[in-house]
Amino acid sequence: MPIVIPRLIVEVFQHTNFRGRMGYVVEPVQHTRRIGFQDNISSLRVYKGPNFSSNPNYKVLLYQHANYRGRKLALGPGFYPNLHDTAYNFGDRISSINFGSALEVVGPEWGTIPLIVDCYEHVEFRGRKITILRDIANLRDAQGRSWFEDRISSIRIFKGPDFPSDGAEVVFYEHPDFEGASLPVRMEPMEYKKELPNLHLLPQSFGDSISAVKIEGWASSGEFTEMVFEDEFIGNRMRPEWRWEDPKGGGAWAERQGYLEMRTEPGQDLWHGPNGRGGDMSAPRLLMEVEGDFAIETRMRITSQQREHGGLLVWKHANQFLRLEKTSGPHAFRGDVRFERHVNRGYQLRGRGGGLRNARELFLRIERRGNQFSSFASGNGIQWRSCGQTNVGMGHRVRVGLHALCPGNIPPTLTRFDFFRLFKRRSEASEYRPIIAQPAGQPSDEERERLVADRRERAMRDLV
Repeated sequence: MPIVIPRLIVEVFQHTNFRGRMGYVVEPVQHTRRIGFQDNISSLRVYKGPNFSSNPNYKVLLYQHANYRGRKLALGPGFYPNLHDTAYNFGDRISSINFGSALEVVGPEWGTIPLIVDCYEHVEFRGRKITILRDIANLRDAQGRSWFEDRISSIRIFKGPDFPSDGAEVVFYEHPDFEGASLPVRMEPMEYKKELPNLHLLPQSFGDSISAVKIEGWASSGEFTEMVFEDEFIGNRMRPEWRWEDPKGGGAWAERQGYLEMRTEPGQDLWHGPNGRGGDMSAPRLLMEVEGDFAIETRMRITSQQREHGGLLVWKHANQFLRLEKTSGPHAFRGDVRFERHVNRGYQLRGRGGGLRNARELFLRIERRGNQFSSFASGNGIQWRSCGQTNVGMGHRVRVGLHALCPGNIPPTLTRFDFFRLFKRRSEASEYRPIIAQPAGQPSDEERERLVADRRERAMRDLV
């Protein structure tokens, strides 16, 4: 069976605004029933794949009926949050999907693809199939119903176009959020394909028991090579680019001779809670402004007590931020690295980096390309493993930096950072200009939003 190097990669979603059950399409689908999406696709994202340049006029073709019949809608690379609003009113009417040439278009690029994983519902590669190109934390759909959770019985793994030179690995997990028993499958550089025709026959008996999938072995790019900012926290004076934010005054930080310590007390967190209610946003953070694409990196010293809980933060405002962090030993993630997306008061786990719990030092890195954010972790700063990827529209200027947490009732945490670094592309490094933080007396984003809300409320009362 030949490997497919996709020109376009299509993320399909059950509901509008990229919500609900999600799947990938990289090759023609005669009937969407085979991928579990018969007449229930309401939004989608189309990315330029690694082979897109061979035909820049390529589009995805959506058909009303099976076998590429009926009305047709052609879409190029881009984000389509509501197919019900299109001129063809194509929401929940897609029964087959094909690809073909059309007018030239521009749009988002997918990024790297180290491995292509095809998962089948039945043994011997039969039944419905899903294609996995990135980490999936939960194969259950948004309504809690089983989709492909506990239904995978056979697997094919192909070497992708961005396969690392030292090999890669797919890890299948028994439970969502990369929990429970695991089945690692390694792909060596000399291999191009691996097949597991019957998971029920394995000693681990993994048939119909897979709930999450992680692709290991992604390396951070060599794209951001020029360091334009570095703070090793030497001395006792904060750099003018930084702004310390501690909404409730429960955190503490201190610049030591060559490292930064951040202390937090139980309950200090940085999320809005389940369904956007009951959370806590009091975790302290150290932030600076940056524009355009970048990479940020830090190194953390890890003690045997595993008291560290914190990491990198990309912050637009309180309703739009990303967290890449090491969890503490007493936390439910037991010291693993996790990458979280927090948008519109909603939380989503985008990836989990295991295998680094016993590392004595931990490197964390986030890379931004437009609206795409990729996260990585390493025990030595050389060999990086992916911790997930996500797309969030944050605008040209964001704030980046460090944070520490003490979620729930775990013991107080003490997190140590050796440095913080900001990288740019070589072609853009000369254009970088540091942005001096607002004076301490100036209101933060949260305070400003609160003041505006208070003014609106007073104005409404005056009208009444």
